[in-house]
Amino acid sequence: MSAQSGRWRAIGWMAMSAALVVAMNVLIKHVSLELPVAVVLFFRMAFAIPFALPWVLRDGPGALRTQRLGAHAMRGALGALSMWCWVFGVKYLPLTTFVAISFTRPLWTTMTARLVLGERVGLRRSALIALGFLGVLIAVRPELHAGVAVLVALLGGAVSSLTLTQVKSLTTTEPAFRIVFYFSVFGTLCAAPFALADWRTPDAAQFGWLALSALAAATAQYCLAKAAGLGEASLITPVDFLQLPIAALAGYVLFAEQPDLLTFAGSAVLLLAIVAIVHDRRKSHDRQ
Repeated sequence: MSAQSGRWRAIGWMAMSAALVVAMNVLIKHVSLELPVAVVLFFRMAFAIPFALPWVLRDGPGALRTQRLGAHAMRGALGALSMWCWVFGVKYLPLTTFVAISFTRPLWTTMTARLVLGERVGLRRSALIALGFLGVLIAVRPELHAGVAVLVALLGGAVSSLTLTQVKSLTTTEPAFRIVFYFSVFGTLCAAPFALADWRTPDAAQFGWLALSALAAATAQYCLAKAAGLGEASLITPVDFLQLPIAALAGYVLFAEQPDLLTFAGSAVLLLAIVAIVHDRRKSHDRQ
């Protein structure tokens, strides 16, 4: 495979991942209009467990043996909190606004890498982080009346960056399927008490939408992994911003949402900041 062909394939895989993430958000938004957030979260986590079972069945129960159960439990708890924030944001915010806020994760990841891993950030990258959050502020201005939803969605991005740091640590000893399996199990256990406190049994159609959302999420992760294997982060990161126009179209057609021009302007500022951070990190690695 030529380098040029590999780059185009990476772009294609990333574009499919972006489309599937929006599809997942659409399904979650649709079903959460009639079900409590905690119930949606519970089934979203539970339906992810079967996707790891083929590896367990292939390798036997020993495949789940681990010396890091506590780390898996912590990752499941933080992941459940992050996903609760995500479902809450999807439910109460326009799709385009939520997608714009979800792109703050690279900004949070850069900051948590400094705090948790001791990575050097520097003045330039700090300025780019500030620019990125300025873009978010511009993007969400039309939705400032929905302040709680905006803050919850931002919290989800911050917590998600912590889970990424945990995953980075877990991958040193744990295979991917084991991480996914324990994340889903512990996340389901964490979500269960809150779901039971506000329980509403989904009907057959809602079960179907929830299962489809889990399938879309798993397939999106597969596409993302393929893209990451074929192209550098500086190539595929901008492609992920296809989520924004796709979400705008889906929100307009399916939920009668009309994104404000400020949403797109702020998102453009955020995109520039994230791409610059990715390039800055690549240059730093090249110099080391």
